[in-house]
Amino acid sequence: MDPGTIEHEALGLPPEDQAKLAQKLLLSLDSLSEDESNQVWLVEADRRARELDRGDVQPIAAEEVRKKARNLLRLSISFTRRLKESTLKSSHITRLNERG
Repeated sequence: MDPGTIEHEALGLPPEDQAKLAQKLLLSLDSLSEDESNQVWLVEADRRARELDRGDVQPIAAEEVRKKARNLLRLSISFTRRLKESTLKSSHITRLNERG
């Protein structure tokens, strides 16, 4: 599957699922060296610039991007909190069952 198809599918996900996916993708970049990470972002910036130049995509106003980013961050934080709470509850239940 090509990246454009994956991106199209991902953008069709509910916001909470987009946040989960974004978090996983960003975390996967943490394993890259700084030089590798810089190279990945340069390739991505070049790809996006070419898309804009060809008219394949329309630019999005910076304020709209910031708004979407803030919303995704809120969803990601909310998801992370719920995941931690769920993990703690599950761990507590497991310990209680082990004592049982």
